[in-house]
Amino acid sequence: MFGMTHETFLLVDALVTIVGLVLLITTFKVHPFVALTLAAGFLGLTSGMPVEKVMKSFQDGFGGVLGFVGIILGLGTMLGKLMADSGGADQIAQTLIRTFGKQKVHWAMMFSAFLVGIPLFFEIGFVL
Repeated sequence: MFGMTHETFLLVDALVTIVGLVLLITTFKVHPFVALTLAAGFLGLTSGMPVEKVMKSFQDGFGGVLGFVGIILGLGTMLGKLMADSGGADQIAQTLIRTFGKQKVHWAMMFSAFLVGIPLFFEIGFVL
């Protein structure tokens, strides 16, 4: 296609898709989930896959990731809720604030997010 080998075309196609993905997210402010979905569909279709196979590949890939990450997210959310309700996360934060002092509260918050985030995803621990 376009005077290049199939392998070269696929590399150029992937590069164009990545650039388009970055532009969708940064310039056009499209939500990353929507942008990734569009980019996956675009790459599948422009690489020569039939529409049915593009959809099936997307479903299989999304289902596989969600099946793995969903369990971790669910258990992490439950553990985070237990830590928040029991006061464990607050106790860790207050102890570190007393240790570091009020002038270095940013360091205390960073370490408390790290400690709470060990069994959880970091973002959940940071919000707690």
